[in-house]
Amino acid sequence: MKKLLAKSGLLRTAHLARVGWLTVARPLTMGVRAIIRDADGAVLMIRHSYVDGWHLPGGGVDRNETVHQAMAREVREEVGVEVIGTARMLGLYARFRHRSSDHVSVFVVDEWRGGPEVDGLEIVECRFFGLDALPHDTTPATRRRLAELTGDAAPSDLW
Repeated sequence: MKKLLAKSGLLRTAHLARVGWLTVARPLTMGVRAIIRDADGAVLMIRHSYVDGWHLPGGGVDRNETVHQAMAREVREEVGVEVIGTARMLGLYARFRHRSSDHVSVFVVDEWRGGPEVDGLEIVECRFFGLDALPHDTTPATRRRLAELTGDAAPSDLW
């Protein structure tokens, strides 16, 4: 347990260092998120070891990788789920937090197999939640994407 806590502290420190670097360098980055739904319409969400709240699985796009390939790779790495076929893109969003210029493609995944399971290091928990029973500490951006998915968000609520 002490090793996990020490590694978690290192991940949090690395995350804060990255935020500091983004504040100075202001690079253009590309990320992905996946809304993975089960047969009942519940969505899979994750908790990281280094940042608070419940999030959609996802991460960064690597060089020579499409956003769909990146989404499928991140989902496989984070929760052990294999995306089957082509997922539908919900949208492309710009985020300018910490002075970065981050662009995130969000996909809806209805066909998948495997997992879900976590590595216990970067991702410490993953669970399916009904859209009417999201955890209280679900991040605002995650809530906005899910509201957009269901049509429950006014355009002014999306940003």
